[in-house]
Amino acid sequence: MSREPVNHVVRRKWTRRDFFKAAPLAAVGVGVGGLALSGRGTPTTERTTGTCRFCLMRCGIECVVEDGRLVKVEGSLTSKTRGFVCEHGFALRELVHSNDRVQHPLIRRGDSFHEVSWEEALQHIAQKLTLVKTQHGARALAIQTGWPFVRHPMVNFLHRFARAYGSPNVATVSSLCEASLRMGQALTVGSKYSAELRRTKTLLVWGANPSVTAPPFAHLVADKARTGNLVVIDPVRTTLAKEATLHLHVRPGTDGALALGLIHQVLTRRPPSGEKLHGLAELTALAAEYPLERVEQLTSVPREKLERLVKMLLEEAPIGIWQGLGVEHHTSGVQTVRAITSLEVLCGRFEGVDPRSLVTPNAPDFHEQMLPALYRMRTPKPAPPPISEQAVGHERFPLFDRYNREAQGELLAEAILRDAPYPVRALILWGSNALITSSGTQAMEAAAEKLDLLVTVDPFFSASAQRSDVVLPACTFAESPDVDADETSVAAKGLVPVQGSSKPDFTILTELARACGLGEWFPWNSFAVAMRAPRVEWMRDEAMQPKPRADARTDFGTPTGKAEFFSTVLEEAGLEPLPVWSEPVERTSVEFPLRLVTGPRARARINSQFAQSPSIRARMGEAELLVHPRLGIVDGSMVDVVSPHGRISIRAVVTEDVHPECVVMPAGWAEANPNLLISNSARDPISGFPALRSGVCRLEVRPSP
Repeated sequence: MSREPVNHVVRRKWTRRDFFKAAPLAAVGVGVGGLALSGRGTPTTERTTGTCRFCLMRCGIECVVEDGRLVKVEGSLTSKTRGFVCEHGFALRELVHSNDRVQHPLIRRGDSFHEVSWEEALQHIAQKLTLVKTQHGARALAIQTGWPFVRHPMVNFLHRFARAYGSPNVATVSSLCEASLRMGQALTVGSKYSAELRRTKTLLVWGANPSVTAPPFAHLVADKARTGNLVVIDPVRTTLAKEATLHLHVRPGTDGALALGLIHQVLTRRPPSGEKLHGLAELTALAAEYPLERVEQLTSVPREKLERLVKMLLEEAPIGIWQGLGVEHHTSGVQTVRAITSLEVLCGRFEGVDPRSLVTPNAPDFHEQMLPALYRMRTPKPAPPPISEQAVGHERFPLFDRYNREAQGELLAEAILRDAPYPVRALILWGSNALITSSGTQAMEAAAEKLDLLVTVDPFFSASAQRSDVVLPACTFAESPDVDADETSVAAKGLVPVQGSSKPDFTILTELARACGLGEWFPWNSFAVAMRAPRVEWMRDEAMQPKPRADARTDFGTPTGKAEFFSTVLEEAGLEPLPVWSEPVERTSVEFPLRLVTGPRARARINSQFAQSPSIRARMGEAELLVHPRLGIVDGSMVDVVSPHGRISIRAVVTEDVHPECVVMPAGWAEANPNLLISNSARDPISGFPALRSGVCRLEVRPSP
């Protein structure tokens, strides 16, 4: 059956049975309507408080709700973000009441979608999943979540569902976001950690843009240029870079070489004691290959700027480094993170504090405060029986599985198309628009055609939903219980009433589990009850956790108990143990002379979210390509971006802020999808991350209409 994108929906025809089932509700509706009419002019107004979940900042918000409609969003002055709300939070009202929301469950029949009841949709999925398990085994099911479920307890319940079904294949945004940073830091010092903004005097913002990705902290970051030193390392002169003490206009894909060059200067000018360092001699020899002359040539950063930065690192302590996706999205991303982390260690990042309080996974309550080396995955008891199958990606990227306990979602297309490492025949996209946001979009589109079942659970009819077999209308986070509340105080309802026929994600999952005969593992009648249920650690986590050896000192949460420049975990896995930098796999050439950087978030959009928001569209109505004036492109003209993998058309914005050897475009746009231009095989050998920020391309100016 062809899964070409379909927008046509056949409205459901109500039967006599449907009418009688709905009659009691209709009577209630009439009564409520009568009350509303009798009191017209005095609407029922309620103020609700909760958390905005559009991004990771989790800003506290207050909502004004009149007669069930969200009419106003304000910042909560009592929250940790002290009343801050960005344009995305203010757009919540538009998305909750958008006419573009999926109104009823949909099933594809031929070349159109048909509205059906929840019961019919869930039974249809359950029957298909039973058939898939019978024909291909339980491992043939995969679940992929998207940005809305980053650090969301629903992920644990999705793991629970998959394990009850018998599949190890739950994948999240960690397949291409943040996990590479977590792994690199954990391999070096035992866990992920964050820059201490208030303590730091010299702050390096490396491949990140907090003004856009973490706006509540933007003023603290920018203030470092006044109270200390702010250094921005980025191929784009961002707004923050313009305020910085120093901006290094680094050539895309050379951050690892820059880090090793800085390490060489620090080691040469201030040799450290090796007491708490594992592999100091080996790192010293590696870094010696990167004198400033070579670093200048590789990175295009002038030597005088490099010297100035070295002086800050040595004389303007304490230092801190805020790393971002600009570091991770390369074929040597994890090793670059390790090199930058090693630089922090050598510059005294952990001096004067107990490292165990920051980075040891086994520290008391540590996993509640920040991300440890491994997530402490807990589930209400009893846990579903363990499964012996390995997740997709385990063979190629075993450390990704070890540090994330999930499938590498970027390999799902390969499992579907080539049965590698085994067939995947059913895919549930839960709050995910993977056909747009995954690298190698062409492969994902071909994979969608081969699947026996493709389900999308989403409030909106996304590009991925248009190719699905079944679409289930989920609530927005505003209509669901506040998952950021303490487990003992989870609200029974959301900020606003549930809209239309949509349902909260937890309710959908529970009903799907019961339709699949897995109800014994989902006995709760609400999300709040499930969150309060007694929990157990999943044993697989404990078995995989890399702990300090019995005879090791315990300054850091690594096997040696030291900061590991020479990683014992990587050595054991047969991977390069030193933070070696390698050039991007795709090299520029006469045919493709430019570096292609994709994915930096535009202020208006977060990945593919907010396409349905009029106020956000007014800020940025189409995708834009940043190009340097030296390329001779006319500002505002349409150009074709051509890579070895595809071609797209996009409007050019000419600016000197971008590195002259590259072009930069945002992700998440179906109309100008940069993932059509990105290799599906150029990956980091440790994490499996795609090289989203070091592709190659050329520009072709489109003729004027």
